[in-house]
Amino acid sequence: MGQGIQQAPVQQGEGGSSLMDVLRVLYEPGAVFERVREKPSFLVPYLVICVVQIAVYFVNMPFLRAGMAAQVASRPAGGPDPSKFLWIGAVFIPVGFAIGLLIGAGLLWVLVSVFGGEAKFGKLMSVAAYSAVPSVVVLAIVGTLVLHMQGVGQITGPQDLQPALGLDLLAPGAKGFVGAVLKSINPFSIWGLVLTAIGVSTTHRLSKQTGYMVATVAFLIGVIIAGGAAAVFKR
Repeated sequence: MGQGIQQAPVQQGEGGSSLMDVLRVLYEPGAVFERVREKPSFLVPYLVICVVQIAVYFVNMPFLRAGMAAQVASRPAGGPDPSKFLWIGAVFIPVGFAIGLLIGAGLLWVLVSVFGGEAKFGKLMSVAAYSAVPSVVVLAIVGTLVLHMQGVGQITGPQDLQPALGLDLLAPGAKGFVGAVLKSINPFSIWGLVLTAIGVSTTHRLSKQTGYMVATVAFLIGVIIAGGAAAVFKR
């Protein structure tokens, strides 16, 4: 009877902590991923990240319009104004992030299996979701602050919508594959790499070394994919 009384508050605490874990993962990743190991949960961080991303999207709408206007300025006059349809982009944020999570979790599943672990896809989905907080949420908020400090007048094209916060600071004019690779390597993405390593090693009871090997390989593959996409679309 005494055990039952003690168990109920723990269950309530675990259930109520999922939302706060999106914040706690930034400074208590070990504790968060221990809870993920016991009970995988990717829906809450997924929803929180989507809400933040959509909010940031609309906050940055004046900058998006300025970037779009600069892009279409060189096109023949008389065509439709694409800036009127920018709001549609918010609809694709949840879809795009869901696809990214599935790809990330799938990659982690393969790497954990290769490095000798018994990969659990549900747990790795949760690891991918929580580990995305620095590079998706924190980076978006910091980037928004930088844009607003610079002002709309500094926007000369879509490339200015992503302020330099990583290795791209060393090569401001870099574009295409090199530019995307440099931009992908920043303090927030490295932070996400560390969280991924902790998440993988904690949820699958692997060594720290194996966790960092898995996270580093996944990170490098992601950087290459980002660079390849930029090269294909000539960004």
